[in-house]
Amino acid sequence: MAIEIRYASLDEYPEISRFLDNHWAKNHVYTRERDLFDWTFHRPGHWGADKYSMSVAVDGNELVGILGGIPFTLNRFGKSSKAVWIVNYVIRPDYRRGATALQLLSSFRRQEFSAVVAFGINPATVAIYQVLRGQVLPEIPRHILVMPRQAERMALALTIAYPDWDGERIRDLSSAFELPSLPAYSSAYGVTLPSNWDERDWPEHALSTLGAARDYDYLDWRYRSHPLFRYEFVTVEEGNKTGLAVWREETIRTETPNGLQEVDRIARLVEFLPSSPANAQPLFAAFLAEVARTGVMAADFYGYHGQTREWLEEMGFGVSDNHPDGACFPSRFQPLDGKGGGIMSAIFLQDSALPCSNDSQCPWYWTKSDSDQDRPN
Repeated sequence: MAIEIRYASLDEYPEISRFLDNHWAKNHVYTRERDLFDWTFHRPGHWGADKYSMSVAVDGNELVGILGGIPFTLNRFGKSSKAVWIVNYVIRPDYRRGATALQLLSSFRRQEFSAVVAFGINPATVAIYQVLRGQVLPEIPRHILVMPRQAERMALALTIAYPDWDGERIRDLSSAFELPSLPAYSSAYGVTLPSNWDERDWPEHALSTLGAARDYDYLDWRYRSHPLFRYEFVTVEEGNKTGLAVWREETIRTETPNGLQEVDRIARLVEFLPSSPANAQPLFAAFLAEVARTGVMAADFYGYHGQTREWLEEMGFGVSDNHPDGACFPSRFQPLDGKGGGIMSAIFLQDSALPCSNDSQCPWYWTKSDSDQDRPN
């Protein structure tokens, strides 16, 4: 019997969950939290009401492969089209020699999708994406900031992640990214998503960027409607425009014989959208004021967009790659591990005239919250 490739029905979650547990990762968050799975693969208005945006390969009555898709609107300098992030690409070992993997990928590489993006690929799969004529991207740049007078707290976390490092190496890395002092802020700031974002602010960002559309629908779904994480908004007005930052607090935990133990806390900045270059500094100062209020020790940001990275670096975020050990800064905090923070990606574009890169002119606005990278372990 031929293998059937189709989109999963909503009643197939238990079988998909077992498949993920057996063939992807034991106790993966999608197997523990159905609400998160549904939020990710059943986004209202972007997919059929009775199907998950997950392609399944079925042989008889056996599930032998899956490929998840997260649909989004691709903005290209003010023009919109459909696109999809692909995730959880796994084939049962005894079916990996045939055409199943390619057939699953083809279920999303359709004419209606102007871009198919695999954000967070295994380096071992790079050759596969290259053979399929995908563009393999350099690792997404990462920026790190240790709050003033908090280098010792960062050093403790690094000691847990890298127990074989000597004290001098630990101290050098933790102090290299320490902010000398908090910037002063004189502007009042808000902490809610502006209801008029689509009318006053998003159109201007759209004209100058390429990537997942940060319109109100996306921001509301991605941050306010997230079933597990609580994201915080910071806004600073500039005339009739508003600069917007989005972040969340994450607890760092380490594995012990008695279970997970809390180590510290870090801020993950996932959006930085000032209304103008002049608005970037007060928006950054307001973000740090909110971060300092919570008492976290550090913050990080992942992003390709050249101008955003330039602003953040000028204001105090350090570029991880500028330090010999910068790539070793942990990115997974529950539990804390020493695997570093590098994230590779591949992309299939119908029009490859504007590739994504990590140079200073990159127009792609793409952060760690794209796809499902910013989620619980």
